[in-house]
Amino acid sequence: MSTRMDAALPAQPAESVQVSLQQDFDAGVHRWHEKYPKLGTGPVSVEPLVSRQWFEAEREYIYKKCWLHVGTVDAIPNPGDYFVHEIAIAKASIVLIRGKDNVVRGFYNVCRHRGNKLVWDYKGSSSCYLSCKFHGWVYDAEGTLRDVPDGERFYENLEGKANLIPVHTAVWEGFIFVNLDPHPTETLEEYLGEAGQRMKDFPFQRVPLQFHYQSYQRANWKLMLDAQSEIYHVRYLHSYSWPDVFTRPDNPYGHAYALDLYDRHRVGNWPGNKYFQPKDVEGLALGRSAAITSRDNDFVLPTGQGINVTNADDWGFDIVHVFPNLNILILPGVWHTHQFWPISENEALWELKIHMPSAATPSERFGQEYNKILLRDALLEDGATHEHTQDALETGAIERIYLQDEELFVRHSYWAVEQEIRARRDGVRDSLFDED
Repeated sequence: MSTRMDAALPAQPAESVQVSLQQDFDAGVHRWHEKYPKLGTGPVSVEPLVSRQWFEAEREYIYKKCWLHVGTVDAIPNPGDYFVHEIAIAKASIVLIRGKDNVVRGFYNVCRHRGNKLVWDYKGSSSCYLSCKFHGWVYDAEGTLRDVPDGERFYENLEGKANLIPVHTAVWEGFIFVNLDPHPTETLEEYLGEAGQRMKDFPFQRVPLQFHYQSYQRANWKLMLDAQSEIYHVRYLHSYSWPDVFTRPDNPYGHAYALDLYDRHRVGNWPGNKYFQPKDVEGLALGRSAAITSRDNDFVLPTGQGINVTNADDWGFDIVHVFPNLNILILPGVWHTHQFWPISENEALWELKIHMPSAATPSERFGQEYNKILLRDALLEDGATHEHTQDALETGAIERIYLQDEELFVRHSYWAVEQEIRARRDGVRDSLFDED
């Protein structure tokens, strides 16, 4: 794969991409390359993981231009509820608030008086009004300036005029997205495309947010995303925490059932270990609530037609990647979001939000807490690897990394970032699907 960003490229990819239904783990060791030959098979440069130039290009052409997921509607269920999302790479603080009309709107978190940050807390509830702590200017949930203390001393009437600066905001299936581009070239639905259609029937809003982890790490955001884009590492890195949850003797490396690439996004379908038998307290906990190991209990959710497209009886999970930095991990009884927010070329914030059914009994609550710890232990293993890898790459000892066929999502990640930069900067985009 090239990391150049200057060549002229063909038109956009075709709208329709066929879903792969390949459940034979031995059906060709290079089956994904055969499906997506334009991604190539060569080593990939480490430059995008260590370069300030790449980081600045990502800032200008991706994070200031693309639709970005910032939360879910269950975080602000009532009129007047709000939360603040900091987008460090874009140097933007955004306040999201639900209005009296139940519409969720986003605004730059900046008072129009003298530029103070309007909302200081992470989240809260209001009477659909936000007041600046500096001089008491008051805005309603539509962003309109409603009250200016001692306003007659100004040289013009500012009420209804010096309003909050809006940010393009859209809600899709309960997911809240913003776009910092003053003039977005696509609606959110157009941006999500066929990958979005794959998720339409999944009951996301039936399963509320229960837990939230976050970690500031000294690692490039793409490196962190890489680790959540394959399970080749599970047998080794998670041999203590998850020794046999997703791998098994007939599929020791977790080969996927289906991997599908779209314009920017991707969707994958992986098996689990249907022979997994939790032991002792683990068995008690995992049988009492929705879990990453749920398969044959009352907590399993209907998937719709776009998730678990193989209808595998040993389905483990699907990953839906929404470009640039969101992975939605969908399992039989729960779903998570992993999001990786760049801070610099070697710093990022990793946010994990865990959605599962509300506990109705103490035993279900116990099961949830056990699941939370089970997931935490694996994440700690991942996090340590992120930082060790960043340190190693910054030595300059190697210039390229090598990827195998099942690491298709990792290879596609670098390709998609490069194509988005070139498309936004130069007006050209390569295609995986057009014939040469």
